Amino acid sequence: MSKRFKKRRVRFLSLSVVLGLLLLLVMQGLLFMEFRKMLELPDLVRKIINNVSLVLAIWLGTSLLLRLTISRVFNWFEEAEERIFYTKIYSWTVYTVGALVLLHHSGVSLGNLTLFVGLLATGLAFAIREVLLSFFGWMIVLRKKPFRIGDYIRIGEEEGKVLHIGTFYVHLDKTENIRDDYTRVPNRFFLEKSISVLGKSRLHDQLRVQLSALPTQHREVVRELTEAISVLFKQEEKEHLLVYTDVQQDKLFLIVEFLVAFEQRKELRSALLELILERFKDFIIYPK
Repeated sequence: MSKRFKKRRVRFLSLSVVLGLLLLLVMQGLLFMEFRKMLELPDLVRKIINNVSLVLAIWLGTSLLLRLTISRVFNWFEEAEERIFYTKIYSWTVYTVGALVLLHHSGVSLGNLTLFVGLLATGLAFAIREVLLSFFGWMIVLRKKPFRIGDYIRIGEEEGKVLHIGTFYVHLDKTENIRDDYTRVPNRFFLEKSISVLGKSRLHDQLRVQLSALPTQHREVVRELTEAISVLFKQEEKEHLLVYTDVQQDKLFLIVEFLVAFEQRKELRSALLELILERFKDFIIYPK
């Protein structure tokens, strides 16, 4: 979980807990004043205050319990994805128990509660299909781990560094140096589209240029091109540099495979294209 999302969550919970506690104290103060015969409340107002006080008391109890214990649950697990998954499950369990306690105090029987939950689940399954797909996508991403927080990935037309895996969205950052600039990808997309994991600090990239034919002594030309391209890379990156020709779907391609830092990718691809144009300008098929 990224720091900025964690800070927002903690700030929101702190403010809401304080406001809820103040409201509960005010209502309990009114009830205490009525008990001391300092004022008289209508029956309807008294019932409303009692019901709202019960809701606030249960909500504050569950919120404070989570704030005191969720960090311990978080620290039980080493991997970030497991921490997110199990802390979410723990939070939902605590809130569900609080809701059941509230319904029990409201006079709802177990049989009625079971029937209500069944009808509600059936209706929601049709009404919020997209939301449910995103939720199931979130569970699969965290449990099967097709990628991890910090990986550079590509899904469909979107790519970037995984900052945060939320319940309904994955946040991808294309420009790490720009604060609060990210793309939200719905989790349901990870059930529908293929995912390419590009790497962490460096990613594997490929540049393909379609050719009409090969020049005379093309092996020598490719060797010279490889030497010129290798100048652009650091020593450890040269080991992963490949320049070769291949036929794919009855089309001839010049292919360059390389490792590059995500921030330097566009600049490096432009430099590679310039080197290729110098040596293959008469053989390149330009897209229409």
